[in-house]
Amino acid sequence: MKKYIIVLLVSVTGLTGTSCNDWLDLEPDNKVVVKEGTGIGSLSEANGRLNALYAMLRAYELYGARMTYYGDALGEDMMSRSGTMRTANYYTFRFTEDNAPRTFWDKYYEVINNVNTLLAGIDGLTGLSTADEVTRKDYKGQALTIRALAYFDLTRLYGYPYQKDNGASLGVPIVDKPVDANYKPTRNTVAECYTFFIKDFTDAVPLLKDAKISGKFNKWTAMHLLSRAYLYKGDDTNALATAKEAITGAEGKGYKLWTAEEYGAAATWAKEFDPEVLWELPITSTETAGGNENIGYLTYAAGYDDIYVSDDWRITLMGDQTDDIRYKNLIDGGSGKSGVRYLWKHVPNSGETNRGHSNVKVLRLSELYLIAAEAAARSNNNDDAMKYLEPIVTRGDATQTVEGTTVTLDRVLEERRKELVGEGHRFFDAIRNGKHITRTQGLPFPHLALILPEAWDFDWTYYKVVLPIPISEINANKNIAGQQNPGY
Repeated sequence: MKKYIIVLLVSVTGLTGTSCNDWLDLEPDNKVVVKEGTGIGSLSEANGRLNALYAMLRAYELYGARMTYYGDALGEDMMSRSGTMRTANYYTFRFTEDNAPRTFWDKYYEVINNVNTLLAGIDGLTGLSTADEVTRKDYKGQALTIRALAYFDLTRLYGYPYQKDNGASLGVPIVDKPVDANYKPTRNTVAECYTFFIKDFTDAVPLLKDAKISGKFNKWTAMHLLSRAYLYKGDDTNALATAKEAITGAEGKGYKLWTAEEYGAAATWAKEFDPEVLWELPITSTETAGGNENIGYLTYAAGYDDIYVSDDWRITLMGDQTDDIRYKNLIDGGSGKSGVRYLWKHVPNSGETNRGHSNVKVLRLSELYLIAAEAAARSNNNDDAMKYLEPIVTRGDATQTVEGTTVTLDRVLEERRKELVGEGHRFFDAIRNGKHITRTQGLPFPHLALILPEAWDFDWTYYKVVLPIPISEINANKNIAGQQNPGY
């Protein structure tokens, strides 16, 4: 069997090592050197490399914490406890070109570099049995989904919403092959980025198995992410069709919405790989990826006590709906913190005691229903908007209904705030729809006065709704030096 090696300056043998990931580490894609030697020699090795990629995604710099709290820290529904907390720089909007963290950029491009290497080698596996060929395709589909997710996240972090200017503004550089030292790319447009990662998601779907594989992507998770990408783009026809197909397919394979009783039980959130969760990342005492830096410990009153639910969510949004199961899904801070409300969505896994050992539930079937409802509402398809919003509304509070009403976009976004608080969506949901984030000061637990004045009430016209390209990348790559985001 012929084997290949991709010659890189960045180490790819272990896939878990770190790299500075400046573009000085990359080579032009038309100069990739491929030689016979030691490459991906077996499906077992390919699987090991995939496992390492999932480990990167669950690191606290990405979905273990930062990518999970980012969308809440920049919104109005959660608040940082003080100006010195881990979430504070995002929450107060006091990041600049010089001090903005570069970990999103570094970590995601490390993931992308390693996916590209895996994809370059996996097609070289030959002489496989029929069953092994199915597995090879599945591994390739997982790798494509991981790369697409990385580009989707990078684009929404560093590029303005697609619907703001139809994708004309700058996104991030697209690198789709193993590259090293001499490669100095320019930024692609947001539209080009969407075309790229939507194709990756689309190409992955027919390759992936439809059975549930705990902690990994399957057909339904890829379709979930594809429907989300279409929704962000404003392609409501494809968002709705993909979400509906994914819901039907997933439920046919045993996924299901939790009942109200299940949703309201901390024991349910503590279960690993429960039927409502399409994709979650394991964070355990034996596979710790950040320990106390993980989201469970950051949202714990007796832990780092970094971020908790604001009264904009509890009072302004929920109001008198105190019987709603989402409202009941709050924990009082207890002694010395009475009245401060924390989420129990990130409770310790079954058998664990440390809140840092809490699996991160990234994709829930609930969000798929909400994607379908939003796409339908924006398309004036009220029948489907009611059909997919109603189960989420009535599960939250059996006395509430949207049956017989006209479901508006604002009504769906309100339900997304209730359902997905603490799961990293609110900021992106408002900004991609051209809505305002408004933080209210006159509540019992007001937002920090440290928030920059312009960040009390803003929409997609505020330049800080995107992060600055890290200054180290600006300095290292002359081709990107003139492409910093406006305002920085």
